[in-house]
Amino acid sequence: MNKNIVIPLFGCLLLLTTGSNALAATSTARIGFSSKTVGLSAVNTRTAGTSEYVEIGFIDTNGIEDLSVPVLIDSTDTSLVAVSNAPVGNALGNYQLTIPANAIPGSTASINVSATVGGVNYTRTRGFVVAAVVPPVVVPPAPNAGVSTTLRAATPTLAADQSGCAAINYYDVGPNKAYSAISQLPWSKLQGCDTVRIYPKVNNDAYHEMMLLSAGTNLAPAAPNKFMRVIGMPDPITGARPIIDGSADTNGVLATQLETLPGQASRTLQYHDNGSASRVLYKLGLVMVGPQSGYAYNNGPAGYIGIENLDIRNAVYNAPFADALKGGQDTFSSFGTCLFVEVGAHLVVKNNVFHNCGNGLFINSKNSSLVELSQDVLIDGNRFYSNSNAPIAGVTNGFSEHNSYTEARDIIFQYNYFGDLRPGAGGACLKDRSSGLIVRYNTFASNCGLTIDLEDSTGGQQLIWGDAGYAKTHVYGNLFDQTVGAYGNNLIHYGGDSGTAANYRQGTLFFYNNTMRLKGDALNANYPEILLFNMDRPNAVADVKNNVFYTSPTTAGAKGKIQAMLVGHGTANLTNNWVSPNAAPYWLGHLTGAIVTGWNTNLGANNQTLFVNEALHNFRPAVGSPLIDAGNDLSNINLSNLPIAEPSQVAVRKQDWIMDIGAYEY
Repeated sequence: MNKNIVIPLFGCLLLLTTGSNALAATSTARIGFSSKTVGLSAVNTRTAGTSEYVEIGFIDTNGIEDLSVPVLIDSTDTSLVAVSNAPVGNALGNYQLTIPANAIPGSTASINVSATVGGVNYTRTRGFVVAAVVPPVVVPPAPNAGVSTTLRAATPTLAADQSGCAAINYYDVGPNKAYSAISQLPWSKLQGCDTVRIYPKVNNDAYHEMMLLSAGTNLAPAAPNKFMRVIGMPDPITGARPIIDGSADTNGVLATQLETLPGQASRTLQYHDNGSASRVLYKLGLVMVGPQSGYAYNNGPAGYIGIENLDIRNAVYNAPFADALKGGQDTFSSFGTCLFVEVGAHLVVKNNVFHNCGNGLFINSKNSSLVELSQDVLIDGNRFYSNSNAPIAGVTNGFSEHNSYTEARDIIFQYNYFGDLRPGAGGACLKDRSSGLIVRYNTFASNCGLTIDLEDSTGGQQLIWGDAGYAKTHVYGNLFDQTVGAYGNNLIHYGGDSGTAANYRQGTLFFYNNTMRLKGDALNANYPEILLFNMDRPNAVADVKNNVFYTSPTTAGAKGKIQAMLVGHGTANLTNNWVSPNAAPYWLGHLTGAIVTGWNTNLGANNQTLFVNEALHNFRPAVGSPLIDAGNDLSNINLSNLPIAEPSQVAVRKQDWIMDIGAYEY
């Protein structure tokens, strides 16, 4: 079989190719080698007389470590570097790496690992240098402890899988199909192994209708490989996605909430709070995921649902729609959302467009309850733009709605595009209150005043802030192509806003191999016109490696925007970043309890040519760029979180022996 073999080698990435064709990143296999000892140096040097635990194993095409595959391990010089089975539990894949006490500083040796699978040989070499001193690394204290009793996914859900279905039941909607309108489908009866295919109308006119997806609630939850899917079928000529629109059509007919079921006297979607005196859910979302009316939460959340390839738009404040339950019309809330998830588990949201809504996406967790906890969510390849609201007196302050706003346990954002907010809006591109958060390979080409806003849990509460994943947040391989926002520019906020500071994020934010460019002239020599890291708690740590922090002017000869690396509190440990010369470790002239280490490891004495074509937004390193082969060791990063792709592309990151700085390889 022809394939690419990707071998992440700590700070180095090596590509071996067999055959003439290459498969996508999702079809790669590799050998992984990662340090498991917290607090050790992240560089290739090791001190004589020290030892550490390492994880070595074969990683299959799904990115899962397969410990059943035997690996062969040897050292080029066991007197300098030796590897043996780890003594703790003797678990497969765990080894102990030892540097003998008499090893001479400056000496070098390598560990060689190989495995043969399906006739293909996978190899990995890891070089070491014996050093005299181990550099200190700040280690954060453990977060608040907590244990969840809900069964969680053993591995992240990466597709709306129906491979376990004996048969797939198709419900086709569109011109000349079994159903001509979305409202004709029996939504409240759909379950795992059902697939709704929505076809474009003539000239791709919109469906002015609303949906509620509840698979796995009133019915027994489906198995992990028996998803219910809602798929937009692309226009055969233009490739455009079918449009779900919350506004009125050209004849003034309002978007409807209707569902037709045999023998049903009234026609209305089965919102969970339809039976309550104060109904709110129906005003919050155009497409909704959550339990139905009369459903007992104790049976668990809605789940095993895939929503793919739809253009969902126009759930905006005060826009009218038809209220099927009460009759007449009502209007969307300022929190009106393109896709609103009241509570859901095992969700795949892929290749959709969310725009012109209060929130593009909202995922909720509620009441600190396991049965109301959203979890195991994949947000993959979507486009978010023109969401949020400008301030509206007595309605919204302009900072409460966002392109994306989520709270879940275990959630991945990958390959998404985040564009500008609606004019005058002050929301975030990505606001999140989750544990187990991974943000990778996304493009933030936006004017968001706050690009990524990482707050504390307010719905899942101890089930999230007590979860081990709450203390480790990974942001890597992203492009931040920013323009000046209405309320200034802030890259990352890490902390909370509930007022209960003990529950704020105060673990480690792993921020590595990202490329940030902010375009605009400097306005004030002493004011940081972009705040890079704003951390609320003194125990918080940002592990900042191999990133580009670049500002360029709009006017030729002017200076670019000024940067402040860290404001607030906490510690930022810097290693090998390229930083424009108009940056400072702190906000000049302001007292701070923050600590920046490793400032002297930064590159960037001047804004020399970095990219292939900045004007065309091609941020790949140019010929002769100082970013090429300047990346540093990522040995403290888990195997599954090494950067192997590029922003907004499901493609292998170009590999060579040493990783480049930033989100792209030369």
